[in-house]
Amino acid sequence: MKANEMYPEAKLLTYSEFPTKFTWKKTSKTWVPRKKRFAVGRLYFVRPGIGEKYYLRMLLNVVRGPTSFEELKTVNGTIHATFKDACYARGLLQDDKDHIGCIKQVSHWGSAHALRELFVTLLTSDELSKPELVWEQCWEDLSDDVLYNIRRNLNDQELDLSAAQIKNYALLEVEKLLQQKGKSLRNYANMPFPSVSQMDSLEHNLIHEEMRYDVDALSEEHSKLLLDMTEEQRKVYDILIASINGNHGGIYFVYGHGGTGKTYLWRTLSAAVRSRGGIVLNVASSALASLLLPGGRTAHSRFAIPLTAAEDSTCNIKHGSALAKLIQMAGLIIWDEAPMTNKYCFEALDRTMRDILRFTVTCDATKPFGGKTVVFGGDFRQILPVIPKGSRQDIVLAALNSSYLWQFCKVLKLTKNMRLTGDKNSAVLKSFADWILQIGDGVLGDDEDGESMIEIPQSFLAPFISNPIESIVRCTYPDFLENGTNPSYLTSRAILAPTIEDVDMINNYMLSLNTSEEKIYLSS
Repeated sequence: MKANEMYPEAKLLTYSEFPTKFTWKKTSKTWVPRKKRFAVGRLYFVRPGIGEKYYLRMLLNVVRGPTSFEELKTVNGTIHATFKDACYARGLLQDDKDHIGCIKQVSHWGSAHALRELFVTLLTSDELSKPELVWEQCWEDLSDDVLYNIRRNLNDQELDLSAAQIKNYALLEVEKLLQQKGKSLRNYANMPFPSVSQMDSLEHNLIHEEMRYDVDALSEEHSKLLLDMTEEQRKVYDILIASINGNHGGIYFVYGHGGTGKTYLWRTLSAAVRSRGGIVLNVASSALASLLLPGGRTAHSRFAIPLTAAEDSTCNIKHGSALAKLIQMAGLIIWDEAPMTNKYCFEALDRTMRDILRFTVTCDATKPFGGKTVVFGGDFRQILPVIPKGSRQDIVLAALNSSYLWQFCKVLKLTKNMRLTGDKNSAVLKSFADWILQIGDGVLGDDEDGESMIEIPQSFLAPFISNPIESIVRCTYPDFLENGTNPSYLTSRAILAPTIEDVDMINNYMLSLNTSEEKIYLSS
């Protein structure tokens, strides 16, 4: 902010634009005008749920040349008490009227349970500026079924509850939904919290959620899935189901490249265990991968793994908690896309499970993961753990197969690509798939000083013209000018770029093709 006072040109810049014109001198701890080269400014990411730091970041992206925090809070001559109030005054935040209107509109045709799920979605996505006000405006709609449900559960049609009691039960239902997502009403500073006396049922809610599956439907699904399994998949399935049925425990790694039917195997195993009333905990290393699993969650969310796990980390699971009891009752844990997770996350879960299972008769705390059957899946040819500024050796040492757990792991392989079955272009696709596998296996390329030079076949390349950006855009988006407003045309293709700089160049080129009038919108 001192630089904004010293240099007139600094008053024209936002904080993120500042490094484009100025550079930071560590010795004097001052900003000085940049003389050469170009730099991109980046503000540290802050979640909306953090509070004032998030709103400060929002203001720094908009306000040009502030000389003090007080000036950041000043809008049209009025000094606001908080950064959040200043964001409101600048119109950077919504007033939640749209969200309230949305809930009110859905209440005309949707159930109260659906409304509570909508409210929880808005909460967990940090969409609400003042969730407590939305609650006060909409709690009657969100609790419309409370009295009916309680009367039915207690078999007492004459039962009457006060508005405060109904409101409390509705909060309890919201808290249950939040806990399924690893959240709580306590995470939202001004939101009310249900009475402790009505919280007893929460302890068994996690277990209830994992056992509410339709066993008859799952039994039928399991039979169908078994019939369509390949011989290779069935062999792996038999090994895993024998471990589960015999309660032998152990660690398994199903190793297969994309398309070999790992997700199909997870579905079959889940149906097998759940159709008998058992519990399967399906997790994945990424949110996108977890969506493909029945009842899937991210591993960090399900097991409360620290975001930055260290060598001696443990999971935030207390003895006797609902999550601890759920893990004790689980017959199988499936962890998909395991190779992309740091080994410290697996080791943290191992230490935690040994601890919480040591008093359980059916488990053995001397075994990995307390003697539970744990199945990992993935492909080491794909993304490995991300180590900021780490060397190749650092990345390899952070991988699962560098953990002390790997010595206990039994590797089961899937090799047949199921995506090629019955496809009219299967020959072409197989050629490309085999080439990708050869790269992943290190078969292709000449090793020169630790680097492999790989020649891409001409059939896999986009036609080359003088401008490579134009070449790839033309190949991926032919006739862009005629189809640029067609949603299905735009969503049916995408360009995967290796760096942010490439993304910017491609986006800027495609925007230059659009002759419509440009308008900039500030998000709220």
